[in-house]
Amino acid sequence: MLLILVLIMASVKYYDHWISWCPSVPESSTTIRVLTWNIERAGALKEPEQSPHNITLAVRLLDSVNPDIAVIQEVSKNQLQSLANQLNVSPNNYQWTSYDGRSHGGLGILLLNGAEWSLSLKKSQNLPPAWKCLFAELKNRNEKRINILGIHIAPPKITTQNVSNITSVQELKNLLRTYTKQVSKQNLQLEKINSLVKRFKDPTILAGDFNSTAELPIHAQLRGYLKDAWLEAGFGLGATRYWADVLPFRIDYIYSTDEFKISKTKVLPRLFSDHNPLLSETFLLE
Repeated sequence: MLLILVLIMASVKYYDHWISWCPSVPESSTTIRVLTWNIERAGALKEPEQSPHNITLAVRLLDSVNPDIAVIQEVSKNQLQSLANQLNVSPNNYQWTSYDGRSHGGLGILLLNGAEWSLSLKKSQNLPPAWKCLFAELKNRNEKRINILGIHIAPPKITTQNVSNITSVQELKNLLRTYTKQVSKQNLQLEKINSLVKRFKDPTILAGDFNSTAELPIHAQLRGYLKDAWLEAGFGLGATRYWADVLPFRIDYIYSTDEFKISKTKVLPRLFSDHNPLLSETFLLE
C-alpha cells in the first residue's frame, strides 16, 4: 500500500516529467534524429558469450529506427568498433573515450548518416573528479553546424542487492554515505557540463545517461535554457530504467538549444540492456 501511495504521489507531482502531449512540427527545417542508449556493455559482464549476439541486436535496432547520430554509453572500444563495422560507419564518423583510461568501458558517438553529415572536432572533455564526456561537431553540405555532447554521469552505486543485504543500522549508514558521496560527484559533473554548454555558440544537442531523475535541481537549471525532448514531444511513460525491475525512472535524456524543435520522442525496447534507448526527431529551424 505504501509503495502504491508513493507512486500515486509521484505521478501527480511529476506527471509532466514523464508524460507530454504537445508535439510540434515546423514547416521548413533541417531534420536530425538523435538516439541515446546505455547498452550495459552488451551483457558482457553477466553473459559474455551473449555479447556478440547482443551487438547484432543493437545493430538491427539502430538500422530499424535510423537515427542520424547515436550516443552510446557503457560500451567498450571493441564493441563500438564492431557496431561501426556492422553499420558501415567509417572510422572518421565515430569516436570513443574510456571513463577511466581503460578500454573495457566507455562512451561513444556514432554518425549513421554519413551521406548528409560529417563528424568533426572530435574530442573528449574532462569531468570531475576523473571522468569523461564526448564532444563532436556535425556539419552538413550547407555548412550547417551542430554541437553534440555525449555524456554519462557517474552512477549512484546503489543497487537493489545493496539495499536488500542491509542487516544493521551501520550498514545503512555506510550505504547512505556512499550515496551522498556519489550525488556530490554527480553535481560537480553536471555543473561542469552546464558551464560547457553555455559557452557553445552553435546549436547544441546534449544526450546521454544522467543517472538522475528529472525533479532534481540540476535538471531544473538545464530546462531553464534547454529543451527537454521528452517534455517537448514524448507520449506516455518516459521511464528508461526500472529500479528493482519495478519502479520507473526517467534518467536518460536528450536536451537541445532553442534553435531546435522536437516533433516526437519515444522510448524504444531495451532488448538486452537495463536501459531503454531514447530516440528523438528534432528539427533545426532555418
